[in-house]
This record gives sequence, C-alpha cells and structure tokens, in this order.
Amino acid sequence: RLTSFGAFISFPGLFSALAPLEMLSDRYVSAPEDLLQLDQTVVAHVLSVDELADGRKIRVSLKHSVAEVSATQCLSPADFLLDYFGELEGAAGSAELGEIGRRTTVKVKQKQPYGVLVTLAGELGAISADASGFITTDQAKDHLDECKEGTVLPACVLDVDPEKNIVDYSLRSALTTDSAASAVSAKKSKTTKRRGGKDAPDIRQALADALRKQHDTPVVVEVVKEDYLVLSLPAFDNAIAFAATKSYNDRSKPFMRFKVGQRLSGTLVRVEANKRTLVMLQAGSDVATAPKQVADGGSAGKRAVKEPVDRSISFFEDYQPGRVTQAKVMSIKGTQANLDLAANVKGRLHITELVDGPLKTLVKSPVEAFAAAGVRTGDTIEVKVLGWHDAKVYKFLAITHRTSPLKTVIETTIRPSKLAASNEADGSAKSLSWKNVEPGRVLHGFVKGIQEASDYEGATVQVSLGLSLVGHLPLLAATSSYAVATHPARHFFPGSSIEVQVSSVDKKHRVVHLAPHGQYIAGVDRPTLSVDQLVPGTRVIASVANITPAVMFTHFYAASSLADDSVGPQVLRIQGKVDAFDAVDVLSENPFAEFKKGQLLEAVVLQGASGTDPAAMKIRLSLRPSVLSPDAVSSKT
Repeated sequence: RLTSFGAFISFPGLFSALAPLEMLSDRYVSAPEDLLQLDQTVVAHVLSVDELADGRKIRVSLKHSVAEVSATQCLSPADFLLDYFGELEGAAGSAELGEIGRRTTVKVKQKQPYGVLVTLAGELGAISADASGFITTDQAKDHLDECKEGTVLPACVLDVDPEKNIVDYSLRSALTTDSAASAVSAKKSKTTKRRGGKDAPDIRQALADALRKQHDTPVVVEVVKEDYLVLSLPAFDNAIAFAATKSYNDRSKPFMRFKVGQRLSGTLVRVEANKRTLVMLQAGSDVATAPKQVADGGSAGKRAVKEPVDRSISFFEDYQPGRVTQAKVMSIKGTQANLDLAANVKGRLHITELVDGPLKTLVKSPVEAFAAAGVRTGDTIEVKVLGWHDAKVYKFLAITHRTSPLKTVIETTIRPSKLAASNEADGSAKSLSWKNVEPGRVLHGFVKGIQEASDYEGATVQVSLGLSLVGHLPLLAATSSYAVATHPARHFFPGSSIEVQVSSVDKKHRVVHLAPHGQYIAGVDRPTLSVDQLVPGTRVIASVANITPAVMFTHFYAASSLADDSVGPQVLRIQGKVDAFDAVDVLSENPFAEFKKGQLLEAVVLQGASGTDPAAMKIRLSLRPSVLSPDAVSSKT
C-alpha cells in the first residue's frame, strides 16, 4: 500500500512493515508513487522492530545506501540489470543487436521538431533496408542544417528494436568518426579501425579485459529511454553500452534524473556477441548533472561553489546539516539575517536561532536584537547548518534534492547549545510547526509585529516561535493596560524577547494561539485577570463587537485560572454586554453614537460570570464615566 507518509511492505509470513517517506530513497522523493508501484518486489533493510499490545510494528528502509542488494546473500547489484535485458533480448540475443555501434550512412526522409526520420543508405548485414530509422534532436544537432530530405549523412547505430524493426542513429561526430583521444584507438593499427562500420578486435578485447578486472570506466549518456540508457564509452573509442534506469527499489521515470551529455561512471557487467554491452552505474549516478558541473577527483554530480567564505568548502553538497562553517552577514531584514556562504550560495539566520533563552538587554528593533547576539551587517560569523529550504516557499528540502544553489537557502543557527552539540543534524527547529506544537507548551520567541484588527478577528501580537512558525497573542490578552492596548507599537517592539504558552491550535486554519507566561516581555506587565475575578467593580479592556439600538456587545479576555502557574493559564474570550443605560451618564436618543466596531474601551463589571462555559458567559459592563471614575465626577459636580 502506498500512502502520503510512506509505503507498506509485505513479507513472507503474512506480516508487513512501514518504509517512511524519508527512508524510500537517498534522493528527494515527494510522493511514494513517484518511486514505487504496487506489487513491486523491493530490497528492504529492517530499522526497528517494536512489540506492541496490538501487534508488531516494523520500520524498514529502501535507501540504496542502506538496503544493499549484496547484503541479501541471494542477489547481486547486477542481477536486476541482467534479468531485465535478458527478458528484453532473449537468451540468444539477435544478429540485429550485433550491429549496435556500427558506423554507416543514412538518408534523411523527413525532419520533425522532435527529431529526424531516416532510412538506411549504407550496408548493415543484419538490418534490413526498410527498417525505420530515427535520430533525436540531441543526436542530430551537429548536422541539423544538413538534415534536408534526400541528404545522405554518416551515422552510428545507437540501438535496435528487432521486433518493431526500428533503429536509433546518431549523427554526433564523436560517434561517427574514430576518436584520436581514445586510449585504445591510439594503440591500434590501420587494420583494427572500425572501417566499413565493423568493431575493431582490440576494442572488443579491451572491453572484455575491463569486464574481467571490474575497473570503473567513464560513460556519457546519449539517449534516455523509459527503461534504460544508451551510453557511449569514451575510453573505448566511444563504444555503445546500456544501463538500466530502474532497480529493485526504484521504478521512477528517468527523465528528471538523467540528461543527454551527462557524464557518469560505471562498471561493465556484460560483453557478449549479439547482445547489448551492459554497464552498472555507480551509486549516486541517478542524479542529473549538467556536464559542465562535473569535475575531476571523485566530484561527479556535485555542484561547485564560488568564492566560499569558508575555504574548506568546495561543493554545495559540503553544507550538510550539522556542519559548522563561516558566513558573511549581508543584511538584516525583518526577523532574519541574510547571509552569503559563497558567491553563489545564500543562507539565512532566523531571529529564533540567535540565543537559547531571552536576550539580556531590552531592544526596540530586530537589528538591535541581532546586535545583542553579536550579529551585525558586514560581520563574518560562525554558523551551523540546520538544513536547506526552497527560497520561495520555505519548504525544507532533502539534502539530495537537485535544486540550483541559487534557488536554495541554507538555514543556519548560532545558538550556543546547538553550536556546542555534535555535528549531527538537529531537526528540532524545522519540526516545530502548527502540526505538532501542543497546547500548554511554553515557548520563548520574539515579537514580529502587530497585526491590525479585522472584521473577523481582533488585533494580535505576532510572535516568531521558529523558522516558519508564527503564533498569535490576542492584544487584549497581552496587556491589562488601556494605554498599552491603544498604542501597542510603543511597547511590543519587533525583536523583543517574549515568553508565551500555547493556548490552543486551530488546525483547520493553521493558527497557533498564545497566552502570556513567566517573565513575559520587558516593559509590559503580565495580565493577571482571571474568570474568578470577574466580579462587580473589576476593570477590563473590551473591544466593540456589534452595536444594536438597545445593546452594544463587546469581548475581552481572561485567564481560566491563575492557581497553577506551573503550566500557565488558558486564555478565554469572554462576551460583554453594555445596555443603553450603562453606556453614558446622560441618556440620549442614540447612546451608542460615539462608539464604533473594533473600538477599545475601558469598562467596569456590573454583573459577574454565571457558569463555567466561556462561550455562554455574558458579563454585564458599564462605560458610564460616573462608574469608571466616580471620584472625578463627584469633584466636578
């Protein structure tokens, strides 16, 4: 069974195991269906076995680096390759397959946007003259201008389908002429060249020697097909060979993993007459890399970095999670510092990754917060890599995801506890999200800003809690001061440290609601109003929710209880009601004329809460000046 979180694998004996999504492949996989098919036989490595009350829970890995075929003691890595081509070709092969790699001439029949249709003009002993010939655009690009109807051109046979009588050709000069740079062709005599399109005996012998010695050899991708690759072998006068694009654990389409011209490395596994020459690609070769990005010294498939700040870094892949490296601070915007790890590698340091606890000093901007942690624009700082994410959507990527470095941002941290930890990846930062943060959890964050009130929700203090997690603290739950509530920007400075508790999580709308906790925030008194204190005479700050001719409805916030401060109070939204008589001292035809929806008001409780359900509570409030400030009114009178 295939699910969004992994694949269920069945074993002999009527028991099954789960291969989680992150354990399906060494490269990035967005969905199991991209890699696997139902009823597919796979090689699995058991990670854990847990005996539970309701049965046995088994976790396995299908990664090539973990689930090695050779470890089964009944299969070898080449078995899949040999079995697949054995079924394709039959036990004896065919004479037509013996013509692969031969050089001949073809006549252009028709030129199409996707390639060139040709017929055989020269002689190929086992291939009939009426065989349909095709040349892909990639294989014809050296001679596209010459591909006019009736033109005869030199060609090389890349592949043959005997059943369908179809031949794939190439017009590439490297394949249609002898290679002067070939190590083998440099030694051969005039009689050993592939004159008349025949393979030289020493080429065949050299291939047999390489097969016997199991030496790695470079290969170049010539054609990418659904089930296999057509390759050329530069070290053997560009002889043609084949490799499978699929394996026991991978049935994904090859067109995003391989590209024409890609240089890989492999080992010969079969050299036989009238059959395709087969190559087993090295592990990690199933990642498409442009030829110009391939370097010597075992760096095939890696992406080179330019002018790295840390001189020990050579490739983009060196920035593994857990790696401590250096970066230059280019700018500080909002709640993040933008970093350059190299000329072509960008990084980010989020404000929540500066310190382990609250900042020691009071700050009034994110720039001051970063400065308090020792991070300033132009500085070169030591950072630890947390992971990679997509620059546009902030989605964390698998370390093998083949996104351009220019489209990827390296997430970093300078928190002392993480810098001092072992170099293993710390996934705690990127795991904190609305999906797994639980109500009651106490968190340390930083003020991001004030979100203005809308028709659906009152104003909130936005708090950065993690790399991509922002919580919302209702403004009326954030303070019991009317002066602070009416001018929050003067007190809740962006970048300020703040301690909060998760009050609730709205998973439908992906919103995390917060409540004040502990030391809270410098310069703002922590609200202490609880439901138990909603008795006549208590002052509250309320927001106008709705106005009718006779009644004005408001809402305010109070804690469910302050008795157990170890877990922090749960903040509840309470409804308040103001009758026309309680709005003003002098009753008029329209006592609510001076009020509007969303307005913040100071009010006094006239009648306390009845019941324990906050949704059912309706507290009667008064806005009359004589009730709010009786002494001042008496003095004026």
